[in-house]
Amino acid sequence: MDPPIDVQRSFYPLPLEGRISCNRILGKTKSMADKIGNHLLVTGRTHVGCVRPLNEDSYCIDTDTGLLVLADGMGGHDAGEVASAHVVASIAQTLRRFMDTSEEWSQTETVPLREAMAGAASFNPDPQEERTLDDLPNPVVKIVQDAIALANAEINQLNRAKGHPDESGMGSTVVGLWAPSFSNQPVVFHVGDSRLYLLQRRQLNQATRDHSLYQQWVSFGGKGVPPPQNILLQAIGPSRVVTPDVRFLSVVPGDAVLLCSDGLTGMVSDAHIQTALQTLTPDNLDEVCEHLIALAKKGGGKDNVTVILGCFT
Repeated sequence: MDPPIDVQRSFYPLPLEGRISCNRILGKTKSMADKIGNHLLVTGRTHVGCVRPLNEDSYCIDTDTGLLVLADGMGGHDAGEVASAHVVASIAQTLRRFMDTSEEWSQTETVPLREAMAGAASFNPDPQEERTLDDLPNPVVKIVQDAIALANAEINQLNRAKGHPDESGMGSTVVGLWAPSFSNQPVVFHVGDSRLYLLQRRQLNQATRDHSLYQQWVSFGGKGVPPPQNILLQAIGPSRVVTPDVRFLSVVPGDAVLLCSDGLTGMVSDAHIQTALQTLTPDNLDEVCEHLIALAKKGGGKDNVTVILGCFT
């Protein structure tokens, strides 16, 4: 059986082979940053906020696989928190099993490397033209896509089992960064409006684009009356099909990454986030993390707020 994965927030037994134990806590209490590989220090916090009775956010830092992942659930009591914890644990378990090199796993893996490679070898967008290396799907991207698809299928199956029609039921956003030891660059992935920011040369850039009606309105020129900012175009669970954004992120020593739910970005401006991250060092990740949570609460704390901070050394 796989070793436990520490998912901060809530417990839900996964209908997968084996189970991941999750700690039902409101926030991470340890004060020392985790280390991923030789070049990434990370820490995380979650808080219920000042208004909501439940914390429907979940996050996981898995140092064994190099995974940072955060999810913001939706659906109310016994739904949003279940969905977010399930998504985080499912993706973490899939990537952990992928990284497992044991003979047992190599024979029973759910999303094996050999299948990703086989798909790459057989892919040809135009059979009349000779394939090039650029045509082949990257196995690292493929495994992330498959992990998200699996998590979506599990939540969607639970929704359908409860009688929810398509495009309804519990759901969750997800945003993550995967930095496996065999990849020169980390992979960024997301569905929904949870974000990943990159601080590079003291400048903050949003590395993900929200899957929201408001972002679509902005992208098409922002004409007319703006739609509400909380209407998502896609999320994990409500639909049988989900299309995540997955790409590599170019980073260098000194860069910092911030993964966060909209409980932060809805309460704190990008300018204030940038100012906070400009103070980040390998020695003060926990302090900056706490400061961001405090800023969200000071801004009203209208939603749950979850933050994962990483510093590349």
